[in-house]
Amino acid sequence: MKTALEYFEEIMSIPRESGKEDKIANYLVDYAKKNNLEYSLGKYNTVFLRKNNNSDKTIILQAHSDMVCVSTNGYDFDNKGIPFYIDGDYYKAKDTSLGADDGIGLAIILAILQEKDNMPNIEVMVTTEEETTMLGASNFDYSKITGNTLISLDGITEADIESSSAGMCSLTINKKITYEEDSNLFKLSISGLAGGHSGDDIHRGRCNAIKLAFYLLSKLDYKNIVDINIGKKDNVIPSEGYIVFSSNKSLEELNSILKSIDLELKDDDKNLSLTIENYDDNKSIIESNDIYNLIDEIKDGLLETYKEDNFPLLSANIGKISVANDNLEIKYSIRSSDKEKENLLLQELEKLASKYNFTINIDAKKPFFPFKEDSKIRKLLANSYKKLYGKETMIKKVHACMEGGILSNNIPNLDICTIAPTIDNCHSVNERVSISSTNRVYEWLKDTLTEFNK
Repeated sequence: MKTALEYFEEIMSIPRESGKEDKIANYLVDYAKKNNLEYSLGKYNTVFLRKNNNSDKTIILQAHSDMVCVSTNGYDFDNKGIPFYIDGDYYKAKDTSLGADDGIGLAIILAILQEKDNMPNIEVMVTTEEETTMLGASNFDYSKITGNTLISLDGITEADIESSSAGMCSLTINKKITYEEDSNLFKLSISGLAGGHSGDDIHRGRCNAIKLAFYLLSKLDYKNIVDINIGKKDNVIPSEGYIVFSSNKSLEELNSILKSIDLELKDDDKNLSLTIENYDDNKSIIESNDIYNLIDEIKDGLLETYKEDNFPLLSANIGKISVANDNLEIKYSIRSSDKEKENLLLQELEKLASKYNFTINIDAKKPFFPFKEDSKIRKLLANSYKKLYGKETMIKKVHACMEGGILSNNIPNLDICTIAPTIDNCHSVNERVSISSTNRVYEWLKDTLTEFNK
């Protein structure tokens, strides 16, 4: 038997960016063949596995095979695995995201499938493109599924039992741009912000590099915007990038202004670095004011919370802004556990876009799943963790968008919860996963499945 950690190291060696999961799908098919499991390869490289343990009970285990790929140095994620290393109790990566979300969950499932004693029948759903479109979950072959109790391994904190999730609407906002001649150009570079997951970290009040860049423009006496490239994806709080602009000020004057600005940042963003340098070009964007006004007025961050516990209910994230081929593109996302509030924000956004001559396209809408008052699997998970480790679990709402909403809509009467080892700083180059936590969660899942089979 291989351990979950051994499987995780194998998984990290396989390129698996969202939308490019063919290599990890082939790995899973090979795994199924070697372990004599029933399997099928579905649309978008989804994989279904079934192990018959001659039980009268069936459990569904689920994880997604893709990962968010970010790096500080243009890493070749298409052809290379993750350059991981072990630092004390943690797996980390050198200058890239780690992919513990959700590689570690997938690894735990592969190890569990090797268990032989006192296990229920196990059906495994390996979905794809979870970090982007969730097309894997949306197009999974649900005719394969016979169970109606599911444990997902796509959480981020040990001892949390995630029992509901937000939905998410991903949008692209575009504007065709034209240029005019300009001079006295400067490049403002931003780096060192904490960034993070636009769902799990949105309540932390971390600085958005896009909002920051445009705030600084207003202080630097800018005339026009020339070029811009900030952020990575709509579901990542942007932490770095640059904006090129023209100004009547000299470089010395601009640096003096920059040093005088008190940004009052959170401690998470204490490593912020700002630099201004001369830029060699002779053009700028004619529509600069429209761009500035849209970013200035568009909503970003935590917008509304539940009254009873201040947990995030509605949020938005400007994740990326860039210029290419005479087009300015903004990647934006809305997370909500309330359909009406999401729709109202969408209407507001459409009016704002129209006001400044932008177009909006909804790339994907993903449903939320509500809290289930009477959950057998949640009770089993809670009792098992307390028995093993003498500690209470935490029943959690989740502001991150999860596939649970799609799964709940496709599997009748589904009883679903999500667990995981502790993963810090998801979707960033600072991502890490605890080794000891992974081992504890493996034993927790194993014990829970044994209890479920009784």
